[in-house]
Amino acid sequence: MDVPSVFSILKVGIGPSSSHTLGPFLAARDFRGLIAARGFAEGQLRAVLLGSLAATGRGHLTDAAVAAGLAGYDLEHGTAKSLPAVLAEVQAAGAVHVAGLRFAFRPDEHIVFDPSARDLPHPNTLRFQLTDGNGRALYGEEYRSLGGGAVAGGTLGPGPGWGQGGFTMTEVVAACRARGIDLAGFVRENEARLGLGGDEVDRRLDLLWAAMEDAIARGLCTRGVLPGPLVLARRAPGMYEELRHRARQVLSWETAQASVYAIAVAEENAAGGRVVTAPTCGSAGVVPAALKVLQEKFDFPDARVHDALLVAGLVGLAVAKNASISGAEVGCQGEVGTASAMAAAGACYLLGGDVEDQVDRAAETALEHYLGLTCDPVYGLVQIPCIERNAAAAVAALNAASLAVLTRAEDKIKFDAVVAAMREIGRDMDRKYKETALGGLASLVGRGPVGESGASHGPSA
Repeated sequence: MDVPSVFSILKVGIGPSSSHTLGPFLAARDFRGLIAARGFAEGQLRAVLLGSLAATGRGHLTDAAVAAGLAGYDLEHGTAKSLPAVLAEVQAAGAVHVAGLRFAFRPDEHIVFDPSARDLPHPNTLRFQLTDGNGRALYGEEYRSLGGGAVAGGTLGPGPGWGQGGFTMTEVVAACRARGIDLAGFVRENEARLGLGGDEVDRRLDLLWAAMEDAIARGLCTRGVLPGPLVLARRAPGMYEELRHRARQVLSWETAQASVYAIAVAEENAAGGRVVTAPTCGSAGVVPAALKVLQEKFDFPDARVHDALLVAGLVGLAVAKNASISGAEVGCQGEVGTASAMAAAGACYLLGGDVEDQVDRAAETALEHYLGLTCDPVYGLVQIPCIERNAAAAVAALNAASLAVLTRAEDKIKFDAVVAAMREIGRDMDRKYKETALGGLASLVGRGPVGESGASHGPSA
């Protein structure tokens, strides 16, 4: 079986979008490295954003991400400076420095949004070019942002092979039975096969879970307004206060808590904050919300939650390999639907679900109810309906896990079948419903005024 590393799905990133922000940033950083490696001493840089990147790029801060990548922005240690601030600095300088040499680059002029291109190798395609003073091309590269922060092109190679198959959960379960291990044990063995020892796996899981917890904590205490024309106020801090002090709840405490936690992370992501792709930035609130609620309720140690993350990541890999986790490719069923399946599997594992049926059933139940979900972000922002979708998906995941552990009968539909259906539905879905801000909620809301100012903006505003 061709099972990639679970850390190709679970990784620290920066919002608001793994495919439209993190991916283009990584592509730009790769092109910057190629310029240095090939010894170019001068020239002008240019980036062309195509397909979905062109349609919703400004709303997803794609231009800022490209500028930051070309400028050598340090993602891991430089997150205190926002991407828009980096964009403004590069624009003011009119250039970036690569290996100590100056290359002309003015983002408002040299980043081109071209939504007219068709027959692209991927809906999230971008091209970089270095030209001389006369506009003659000296060097260029094409990249594809595949979803979840995975990128193909340049030194990044063909990418992780999303959508090309390689393994199914049915095969994984059979392997677990044959070797007498559970799903977390399977992932650990696979990571060892790929060269990651147990200590390194645990170190990475420590970092990921700490980043997830930190995103929840920041989201619960940070107030203000999210960037963009919607002028959307952060709600998580107020919701959390209401939850803690109100005696009556229509739903259980844990259900409401999961919703608030998911919104806290999703608002952090929408603000361009540091989150963990699970499987994407736009769906980053689902897995941490579900697992954190269970940890607090049952006092699970971090080590147990880490194993649940491995199980969740394995489910995400199965979707990425056999369908897609890109909203631009299959709609939001690939993002929040996959996140709900991942969270359901991890939650079921925490609750003691058996490897033979219950974990698969939890993931299947969660995903099947998101089949056909469109990706229709209003004004191209990862805010409406994205933030509340994170909350709904976290609750759906907990419900799916609960149903799974209560059921012993054989499941008639396996997770792999639902993934295959998602791929077919995504292929048939009209392009305007796939992260273009041209259909669904985006088209209806976009016809009217936004906020108290009454200003109206197009989808790329």
